[in-house]
Parts: sequence; C-alpha cells; structure tokens
Amino acid sequence: MIIAIDGPAGTGKSTVAKSLAKRLNFFYFDTGAMYRAFSLLCLNHAIDIDNEEQVKKLLDNFNYDIKDLNGEKHYFLNKEDVTQSIRTPEVTSIVSKIASYPFLREELVKIQRKFGEKEDAVFEGRDMGTVVFPNAEVKIFLTANPEVRAERRYKEFQEKFPEKSSTLSLNQILEDIQKRDHTDATREVSPLKQASDAHLIDTSQISANEVVDCIILKVRDVKKKLKRSLFYKVIRFIAKCFFKLFFRLKVYGVENIPKRSCIIASNHASFFDPPLIAVSCPYEIHFLARSSLFKNRMFSWLIKKLNAHPIGMKANDRKTFKVIFSILRKNQKLLIFPEGARSKKGELTPIKSGIGFIALKSGASIVPTYVDGTYEAWPRNKKFPSFFQKVSCMFGAPISMEDYKHLEKEEAIQAVVEKTEKSIKELQQHFKNKIKK
Repeated sequence: MIIAIDGPAGTGKSTVAKSLAKRLNFFYFDTGAMYRAFSLLCLNHAIDIDNEEQVKKLLDNFNYDIKDLNGEKHYFLNKEDVTQSIRTPEVTSIVSKIASYPFLREELVKIQRKFGEKEDAVFEGRDMGTVVFPNAEVKIFLTANPEVRAERRYKEFQEKFPEKSSTLSLNQILEDIQKRDHTDATREVSPLKQASDAHLIDTSQISANEVVDCIILKVRDVKKKLKRSLFYKVIRFIAKCFFKLFFRLKVYGVENIPKRSCIIASNHASFFDPPLIAVSCPYEIHFLARSSLFKNRMFSWLIKKLNAHPIGMKANDRKTFKVIFSILRKNQKLLIFPEGARSKKGELTPIKSGIGFIALKSGASIVPTYVDGTYEAWPRNKKFPSFFQKVSCMFGAPISMEDYKHLEKEEAIQAVVEKTEKSIKELQQHFKNKIKK
C-alpha cells in the first residue's frame, strides 16, 4: 500500500508521515530530502543553479541512499551522511528552484517509484498524489495558514541550529514560505495542488497525533475494501490442493511479484493456465474473459466472484481497455496472456502489441511468467485433463515502464513487447536447463 501525503511547507508533513509510518510499520520516504540532497550537491560544486546544463551534468554525480540508524532515517549523498546538512537555510533557499527542473523531477521520480514497488510505504512531498503515485491507495493533502506554518518552521530552525537563530527572523520565514508557495503552485512541471481524490486536512489547530489518527481511520477503511474475499480464499485453497495433489505443482519466483498493481504476462497453452497462475500467486488476481462466458447466470456469478471481467474480443474495444485500466488503477494484479490465444502445440508464439500499450498507458510493471507442463496436462484439443502430470509456474523479475518513458510511443510499445517476449523465453530456458533437469 502507498500512502501519499502532499502539502506546502510547514503543514507538518514530515512529522505526520514519520509517525504514521512508525505506527503502521510502513517504510517512510521523505521526497523533499531527496531534492534537498541534490540542492546540497549543487552548493558543494558551486554551480550556477540558473544554468540548466550545469545542473543536468550533476545528475551523474548524484548517489542517494536512505538508511535506518537506531530507529531514525539518515540520508546519504555520495556515501556521506547529510541528514543535518540538507536542512540549512542555504539549501532551503534554492531547493524550490532546483525542484522546478523537469529533467531532474523525471529522474528522481524514477527512484521514488522503485522504492514504492518494494514495500508498503508512506511518501510525503508536493506531487506524490498527483504525479508520482496517482494510483496511491490513500492520498492526503495537508494545509495550514501561513502564520502557523512560519511559527513551526521558526521553532524547528531554532532547535536544529541554535547558533544561527539570530540570523533569521519569523517575518523572514513567513516571507520565504509565501514566496515558495507561489513558486510551487505556479511552476509548469508538477505544481503543488490537491489531487481530486485526496483527503484534505487542515493542521492549523490540531496536533500531529490527531492528524495521524485521522489518516489511520482512512487507511483502515481502504484496507477493508481491498481485503481478499473469503469466497476467493476458499476456492483458491481448494484449487491449490487440487494442483498439488494431482499435478505436483511447483512455484518459483513469487518474491518477484510487486505488492502494487502489475500485469502478470504469461505464456498460454492450456485451460489450466489461469487457475494455475492464480493459485501460484500469493496475491489476488483479476482475469479477463470473453463476454459469452457470462451468459449463464450461475456460471457468471461464480467467475465474477473469482475476479473474472467480461470483455469484447475486438483488439480495439474501448470497453475492454476501460475495464483493464480500472483494475490497474485500483492497484490490483491483472493476468494477461499477451500471445492473444492458447498455442496449438504448446510452443511460445509471438506477443501482440497490446501488452506494451496497456503497460505504458497504466504505468504498471509487467511480471513475465512462464507456466510449464499445462499443455501436457490439458492441451486445447482434449476434452479432459491427464492427471499426474507435473506442472510449474515461474515468475520473473518485473519490467518497469520507467525505463521506456523517454522513447516515442510506438518505439516504446515495441521495446516493451520485445522485452516481455524475451523475458518469458529466458524463463523457459532457465526452467528447462536449470530446474526441469
């Protein structure tokens, strides 16, 4: 689960996000610290921050890391602990300008999304819910009046830098906050604004703990909605026992499946492939099925309970794409057979371009998947399966769409298709050469 917290400076984002992550046992990611670290890098190299080319060149020297030391997050720039250094007035005065560069935001967003794919996390910043994680399960926008925010920042500055407290006044901080608000809200790329589906919380008159309590209630509501149905659990358990007992099912690579939305792209040789992948995946999976299967009321009720969605069979069916993107927006996992149909002889057939379009449009990563033995167990020309065959399912490393966003649309689609096909073939070869032997 991703919790995205946005808002202007001084609204308590960092305090709330840290406390929330601790109480939920989530990873905490302060995106502002990343931009501050890059701003510090610019200061250390004494470059002209108005010179875009000089700023761009520094990206090659930017090595950013986060470590948990004694229960506290520490930020490292090129292996140096800069946790305190990134909070100085010098850094604060230029970070908004640095963050306004489109090329920089594009590169740093990639890092943020990769962190988000790994585990449950709380992300705080200024464009988390609108740009970085538009599909976050919980979005929060914090606000407070400028005077309260200035007082908070002034107090924070006095506590962290008591030796410099006489160099900065409350009025100066208020002016800086108002200036930064204007800059953040009017910049062309990723301006600060509340996402349409974000929950607005005014922190002017309430404590950080009260804000956290409020967010936790919203998280619990979302978790209830995402909770796997009992019916799905029971059927999945029965099906898994069936495959284990009669087909000696083996599963590999489940650690490669991200917690967030993804497309499970598998070869397709048998009727068994969808249920086999469903029982192999530790998360709930959604399926696409031709609309004709939903004509019988009882059967329609059953497969809908098992997350099957009726679709048309035309390649450019708008309703089909609407269903697909709706599933992925809800951070669900969708099974797609990119070959388009079951293979006649069990071999891998060329992948269609649709998988590339869907993945790039949704931003969901692709998990290449290879199933083995299902063709022998139940090929398309047989009415009934052959029991006691060996079947296996292997999940490969996810393919991130971030690696293809710099390409033109058609070029990117083709590159994703080729990568997916290559990955499935590599899984097949690895299975046959290393495991099946």
